[in-house]
Amino acid sequence: MSITKTKSKYPQWKTDTINEISELIKSNNTTAFCNLHKVRAAQLMQLRKNFKNDLTIRVVKNTLSKRGITDSKVDNSEKLVDAVSEQKAFIFTDMDPFKLFLLLEKGKIDLPARDGDIASREITVPSGNTGMQPGPDLSAFKKFNIPTRINAGSIFVSQDTVVAKEGDLIKSSLAALLTKLDIKPIKAGIAIDLAYMDGLIYPAKDVAIDLNEYRSHLIQSFNNALNLALNEEYLTKETVPLLLAKAFTNSKNLSIESDYMTKETVSHILSKKHLEAETLSKLVN
Repeated sequence: MSITKTKSKYPQWKTDTINEISELIKSNNTTAFCNLHKVRAAQLMQLRKNFKNDLTIRVVKNTLSKRGITDSKVDNSEKLVDAVSEQKAFIFTDMDPFKLFLLLEKGKIDLPARDGDIASREITVPSGNTGMQPGPDLSAFKKFNIPTRINAGSIFVSQDTVVAKEGDLIKSSLAALLTKLDIKPIKAGIAIDLAYMDGLIYPAKDVAIDLNEYRSHLIQSFNNALNLALNEEYLTKETVPLLLAKAFTNSKNLSIESDYMTKETVSHILSKKHLEAETLSKLVN
């Protein structure tokens, strides 16, 4: 690999960092700008250890990263430079941004809320026994409109109650209650703020894949396509068995209605004739 030497007034270690960032961007399929909010050092070390052959992680100062991006001269490098704002971790990899997102999501851990945290998702206090004794804590439940009852000396939550919505600021009083209930609503881990691949820039919302939702869409699409193919009698390996079963059922029903005897229809025709005879006998008598 040829390294493009950066001519500058920077000290050698800074020049080396700029050159490394430039080359990493050019030599990998994907560059991800990642947020390190609440990321623990152990999480970062574990990620590096588990995927040392699949990705490279670098945390560098903004000025150096911007210069490295500029020197790489990749497509849309100007927009990439503009995207560098807060301190970011850079992940360089050959996997696509969507696979990287799923990988990083698996590495996230749940943490207790603290005063000033932002709810990353809806926070619900579930119904059931809290294990907390009646006393001053009851006022905390009342403050957040959580219905309770006392049973066998414990506070029970009567029904699931939403206490914070996505994006809400968590204040100290709510954080304290959630901690007592052992609810850990804060996801801590590396999060993709922006990803770059093949000259295209993907914001966080475009790489965030909900696998359950994606799976449901695939199943729904398959079912719609299958129903359309069956209605049009379009032959595929999936529709042939169903169309044959449908044809057999239709032909059998037609044979029964027309009293055409086969080994498949004889019992049905005899039963039909028996019922007709009983009906006629009742009418005569």
